[in-house]
Amino acid sequence: MLRHVTHVLLVVTSFSVFSFAQCASDKRSEKHGGVIVTDFTINGTTTLDSTELARLSGDFVGSCYNDDSEEMQERLRAGFQEHGYFAVEIKRLTFKPSDPLGTPKPVAVEAEVVEGPKYRLAEITILQNHSISTETLRAEFPLKPGDVFERGKVATGLESLRKLYVSKGFLDFTCIPDTEPSSNGTIALKLTVDEGTQYHMGKLEILAGNETVARLRAEWKMAEGTAYDPTYIKKFIEANAGLLPDGFSVRDTRQVMNCPEGVVALSLMVDPREGKSELPVKDIPCESQHDHTK
Repeated sequence: MLRHVTHVLLVVTSFSVFSFAQCASDKRSEKHGGVIVTDFTINGTTTLDSTELARLSGDFVGSCYNDDSEEMQERLRAGFQEHGYFAVEIKRLTFKPSDPLGTPKPVAVEAEVVEGPKYRLAEITILQNHSISTETLRAEFPLKPGDVFERGKVATGLESLRKLYVSKGFLDFTCIPDTEPSSNGTIALKLTVDEGTQYHMGKLEILAGNETVARLRAEWKMAEGTAYDPTYIKKFIEANAGLLPDGFSVRDTRQVMNCPEGVVALSLMVDPREGKSELPVKDIPCESQHDHTK
């Protein structure tokens, strides 16, 4: 059996470099510790050429991670899946430190990998969508039938669906992906949608002087009763910067979601000295509703 081995080395000029090494990319949860990858060797693959292996391992060299080999296994698995190797198995992964006292600690990583077949997308099936057509939702995905099944493109597609639904007032939208690999080297992607409540624009409150209130209301285009699009707020602020204080941003607004009535009230706190907000102090949830505090 043909076995490929890749070896990527980060060249350093002295031991002291590692004592205070700079991370090309920092993935650590704690910034005072962890490891910096100086070398990454992948053994055991049978179908990848040296260029693909060098690209996979090279993504890690020079970067800092938590001192956790299991976490590194998951990152390596994700790297292979990004290239279509959905069923990859990481048989073994070890850290070999060259300076145990370094901060971060320099390590050579060795991994034994069985990559499995490279999968391609068979189809995308979307279930329980009612407000947006299946064709429109499929068009949001950068993956098309026959494309290499790349993990990152699936994530991009899911984020595109979320943004589309949220822009139409479905603020509680969720989507559960499921994959069905086939023996012919393809994967069917099934997406189960939970649209949730569609929210509409409720009361618009503007805390400011009378003249400013009148001018801002004249420019506000998201009428009461229309689908609530939270992305409109930033666009409104940018378009009316001349009417707003310097530095005014989305952080100076407050939205209150009323799930039973399906409305969102909004306060633009341009000058809080002009009055006290009359909006509820917190969201009004539906029973078993998703958490709005995030």
